[in-house]
Amino acid sequence: MSDPSFLSTLHRSSALRRRRFLQALGTGALGASAFGAGSIPDAGRPASKPTAVPPSPQVSLQTLSGAAARTRNLMPVPAAVEWREGALALNSGFNAAFARHRDRRLEAALTRTLSSLARRTGLAIDPFLRAQPATANLVVDCRGAGSALPSLEDDESYTLEIGPQQARIVSATVYGALRGLQTLLQLPEAQGSGYVLPAARIADRPRFPWRGMLLDCSRHFQPLENVRRTLECLAAFKYNVFHWHLSDDQGFRVESRHHPLLTRKGSDGLFYTQAEIRETIAFAADRGIRILPEFDMPAHSTSWLVGYPFLGSASGPYHIARRFGIHNGVMDPTRASTYRFLNSFFAEMTELFPDAYFHIGGDENNGHDWTVNQRIQAYMRRHRIANTHDLQAMFNRRIEPLVRRHGKKMMGWEEILNPHLPHEIMVEAWRSVPALAEIVQHGYQGILAAGYYLDLMWPAEQHYAVDPIPADSPLNASERKRVVGCEACMWGEYVPPQTLDSHIWPRAAAIAERFWSPGTVTDVDDMYRRMEAASLQLEDLGSTHRTNQDRLLRWFARGEDTRPLKTLVQAVEPTKGYDRRSMPYNVFTPPDWMYYAVPPESPARRGFPRLVNAFLRRPTAAAPKQRLLALFAHWQQAYAGYQPLVARTPPQLQMLQPLYAALTQCAGVGETCVNAIAAGQRLTPAQAAAARRRLERATQPAADLMLIVIPGLQTLLERAAET
Repeated sequence: MSDPSFLSTLHRSSALRRRRFLQALGTGALGASAFGAGSIPDAGRPASKPTAVPPSPQVSLQTLSGAAARTRNLMPVPAAVEWREGALALNSGFNAAFARHRDRRLEAALTRTLSSLARRTGLAIDPFLRAQPATANLVVDCRGAGSALPSLEDDESYTLEIGPQQARIVSATVYGALRGLQTLLQLPEAQGSGYVLPAARIADRPRFPWRGMLLDCSRHFQPLENVRRTLECLAAFKYNVFHWHLSDDQGFRVESRHHPLLTRKGSDGLFYTQAEIRETIAFAADRGIRILPEFDMPAHSTSWLVGYPFLGSASGPYHIARRFGIHNGVMDPTRASTYRFLNSFFAEMTELFPDAYFHIGGDENNGHDWTVNQRIQAYMRRHRIANTHDLQAMFNRRIEPLVRRHGKKMMGWEEILNPHLPHEIMVEAWRSVPALAEIVQHGYQGILAAGYYLDLMWPAEQHYAVDPIPADSPLNASERKRVVGCEACMWGEYVPPQTLDSHIWPRAAAIAERFWSPGTVTDVDDMYRRMEAASLQLEDLGSTHRTNQDRLLRWFARGEDTRPLKTLVQAVEPTKGYDRRSMPYNVFTPPDWMYYAVPPESPARRGFPRLVNAFLRRPTAAAPKQRLLALFAHWQQAYAGYQPLVARTPPQLQMLQPLYAALTQCAGVGETCVNAIAAGQRLTPAQAAAARRRLERATQPAADLMLIVIPGLQTLLERAAET
């Protein structure tokens, strides 16, 4: 039997945490102290007990300043926001109503919204409570349904007005109302002992109509629960396209009843049934997201050829690819049987996937199997086809009418660009922004993926700086209109299911802003502040991008103290790009390497330089100096804790030895520099040279991880070495 007093205490504790969370959201405090003093224990001291939390002050515009006052915690930033005096109180009686149009999609979305408000505030809000528009706390005023399924032409604009008595979302279609509800969910703030929505008028519309996320489920199969959780999170940040990469050399992932060997022999039994596909399409559509299928051809097609080797350009036999990279397997474009097969396949898949576009891939064909096949070479000479690029262009010209015959518009990567293809196709640029410019200058519609590859492990600010139409763009007005949008890409080579969320989030929330918000929204510091709030909202939706790290570290530690591991992972990041050489990555590589426990972007990337700069501004002040010295001592203690740990835990941890040793060397350099600067002294040339050599050695990666604190230490060193 439950202890009532315990439950009462637990309820009060949870309410307090929610209030602090929402207060921090409202004041913009979250993220500003990343890697700050609160995360660095004093050297040699246990963490102190938490102190009582004073009552939360009233949150108002007067508590905010600068960018925070303009953007609060909205991500993406709306097209226009006017903050007003006052607020709408949130309480357990909060209810909602519809004006004009009402349908199943809106009912489900409003129920989800009210349920989320209840979770985030702890209020017992009835998610099914409906009222009359005149008296409701929230009114959704939608003028019409819009398209039955999401489409490129949807009107997603909305206005959101919040006053002391009522909040009202007005939109032309259901899709605009869906976006407005997501904005409303980012606005609750703690005020005193309660919660409010700040008074405002928001008039919003997307910058681009195509705002996509590619998820590669071929290299590593992602369970349906991962796919749906990703869709839920995408909707929260106003993405509207889910680009589903469903076939590649490592697996074919969709049930085909016309061609059952595609999954029977090409999937290892890991695929989605047609019923699951239909359910997922409906799930996405309810959230205003289109599902764009991609079946890669003629290259990246080994998994096709395992079951149907006659499609291939080599004699076979073919086997599912286990390693990653570019493989030789490629469809034979010279046989009529290839096109008969594809026509049958298109007939089935275009019926299954209702979107207007059908992505045929078309990238990274190395042409090897075409070059060594004498019959194909003879065909090329007979038809005056100069090279394998032109042969692929012929293949694309043959399949485009087949796709069109089944009511779809063909889409592919930039390699398909060819003047003989109709301008109705869509071309996706994956190599550069200039490649996108070339696409639209040739009269085609284009979207940009270059610069948004999440698997490259870039920090959020690097993605955020990429604009499909930069200020110096050579495009004229009509060409700019053909830039339809952008896609973030989560390629799956290094992403087993357990680590999917941490590879995508929260960086994809910042990328969403580049796709939705006006191009003038570029404040990086404010982006990071709001991205931290977005991270907490993602956890409310079930994302494991943070919690998964603790689970992995506990597995590594095998019941031992995880603190030495946590100290290291806070100071490192994965190597960038595809420079990952420490282990033989393939489809069977288990997620039991420290690499998988480290997020793409460490808080230390920005937090440690802030600590350094705070000290350099006031080198004689005690607090900044002590914070740095405590951090350096913490690094050295971590190495001491790691040494007994590694003897009793998995051998994978042995690969971390160079990083711990380097971090200890860095701590010594940092301590020397801080003490010298604080004392008004300077390092001798010999001391400075020795310190530079230590930092240079510390830049070497190990276990596909690299120390991210080196730049801040170099700043300290150069100040200490000044003459």
